[in-house]
Amino acid sequence: MADLVVRGGIVVPSAAAEPFVGSLVVEDGRIAAIRPGSEPIAADHVVDAAGCLVIPGLVQAHVHLCQTLLRGLADDMDVIEWLRLRVWPLEQAHDHQSLRASAMLAVAELLTGGTTAALTIESNLHTGAAFEAAEQLGIRATIGKALMDRYEPGTEMEVPDSDTAWADQMDLFETWHGAAGGRLRVALSPRGPRNATVDTWRRCVALADEADLRLHTHVNENRAQADLLGASPEGRDVEALASWGALSPRLVMAHAVWLSDHERELARRHGPHICHCPSTNLKLASGLAPVPGYLADGLNVAIGADGAPANNRLDGFEEMRLAALIHKPAAGPRAIPARTAFDMATMGGARALALEREIGSLEAGKRADLAVVRRDRLHTTPAGGADVFSELVYAHTSSDVDTVLVDGRVVVADGRLVSGDESAIRAEAETQQSALLQRGQ
Repeated sequence: MADLVVRGGIVVPSAAAEPFVGSLVVEDGRIAAIRPGSEPIAADHVVDAAGCLVIPGLVQAHVHLCQTLLRGLADDMDVIEWLRLRVWPLEQAHDHQSLRASAMLAVAELLTGGTTAALTIESNLHTGAAFEAAEQLGIRATIGKALMDRYEPGTEMEVPDSDTAWADQMDLFETWHGAAGGRLRVALSPRGPRNATVDTWRRCVALADEADLRLHTHVNENRAQADLLGASPEGRDVEALASWGALSPRLVMAHAVWLSDHERELARRHGPHICHCPSTNLKLASGLAPVPGYLADGLNVAIGADGAPANNRLDGFEEMRLAALIHKPAAGPRAIPARTAFDMATMGGARALALEREIGSLEAGKRADLAVVRRDRLHTTPAGGADVFSELVYAHTSSDVDTVLVDGRVVVADGRLVSGDESAIRAEAETQQSALLQRGQ
């Protein structure tokens, strides 16, 4: 008898495969089989997916769990004001309890919206609290401490001693990498190319090579900042990363809005991943990353909601929809087709996290990370003649998610979090935001 069966839904295995009515058999956290049709299959637990879409869990490749308590506190600013006036002071004011509350709220929002895996950058302190939240609520997470041992002119963030910052990084690695049966992993995340010393970057590259870790950083998000830093002897962000040995398929570059022609050539040569964050780039007036061009260059592109103060939501469906829409005026109606956007939100993220053999598509042998999406909504009706990928990208929202599995475990049912108490998470977030604001004054 199977552990669990998701029965009779419209299975959407990946952007590269056609949907069909079928059932997924789950055993030991993995998809044991996918059977066409909706005939009953003996199992300890059955999820009735009749009339619903069964999709791979969304994978977001750039999120800040630590910033969720800052939602609504930094609106209508460019990224420089946003950082200097709100994000730096309030992130520095976090303690372990407030960061944990922020991460709990973020993970709850991600899971209930169908995101089952995320790559995140946290603050320079209390990153263990983010791991605790991810462990408790059941998301698959690759989490990085923001390494910031170099003062960047114009910022207000305190700069810790390099050896102290690295000791904390190693403690996180030894404590959390591979925890929760491998569901939790550590990333190496200098916040930006100029937020960490060259020695720290080289330490990161060496450890990433030795332990097979992801590198994750912000790259060329704001034009003025990109040009200012590009005038330094180290050159522009991608040029600096290449000179330090960090530009490689291990690297995930968030935003990548303002790459020069030379940086584009370096990226084509070295093959980093790019995470497109359309909501944040629009809200902070940063510009639009040339994603159709990156795809034409053969680069892997994922999506991410970034952080709540810059979005203000962590909705993977919204990011997928915007990624498909915002490039059309400049590059044409087929610049990012629906299937491509769906691939970016699933396999694109899985590739960025180096988990493409484990998640990102529904295949026998892969981890059972998936979402069941309801179609009986006014905004998705009529659905009889719709292309399923167009429906998913242009019509659906995170509120349509009914059931979510991570590692074969039901973490969301009937649209509600079952791995934690939503009311308690919201109440603690309100309490901790008040305390955070008092400390951050």
